[in-house]
Amino acid sequence: MTSPDVDDTGSDARGPAGSGPDARDDARDLDLATLKALSHPLRVRLWDLLVTAGPATSTTLARQTGESTGSTSYHLRQLAAHGLVDELPERGTGRERWWQAAPGALRVRGNGGEYETPSGGEVVRAFGSQWASLRAGSLERFHERVIDRVEPESWVDASVDATSFAYLTLEELDALSTELGAVLEKYAGAARSRDDRPSDQHRRIEVQVLAFPTIDPAVEGHAVGGRAADA
Repeated sequence: MTSPDVDDTGSDARGPAGSGPDARDDARDLDLATLKALSHPLRVRLWDLLVTAGPATSTTLARQTGESTGSTSYHLRQLAAHGLVDELPERGTGRERWWQAAPGALRVRGNGGEYETPSGGEVVRAFGSQWASLRAGSLERFHERVIDRVEPESWVDASVDATSFAYLTLEELDALSTELGAVLEKYAGAARSRDDRPSDQHRRIEVQVLAFPTIDPAVEGHAVGGRAADA
């Protein structure tokens, strides 16, 4: 799951990693063992902090999560063992180790192979729930800043929070997802090439992209993908 969203076809957890007609093709598909390691509540929070806020030490992450440094250090090493985070030895000093999220997009396949087991399904469900909660929390904090009038009005006006519903074919949905990914890549791709904040005029922007089928009450019980929709 520009950076994960979990559905039948998979989820992109870091956002499109490459350029081209469909950046989703460049995502790394996580195996069940790696997803299980990431699904630990503290590990997914640590990984999310490294994705959203950039490199950090275990001490900084401990302060942000309310955990001990020993705990964050252990779980960072577990994430590193699965290729989800990398150490930055050039930034380390003595016993202080710096970590960053491994570059590239991650994708969670919710079907096929090892995921077609009760335990596999539970791992996907656990990770999807935690990821959705993190993203919802991020949006809620933005709304709170707007309500409390601590977010500059100019940045609020430039932001977008929109939901739309439409009847689309499978081909149209795929085209929509590809086009949204291309727009995201246009801006996020350039930003990933920068090591640091370019100037005081730049702010870190979170872009959440979701497009997925829903159950239409008007056709409840109609066959979906060869199976009857649940009532």
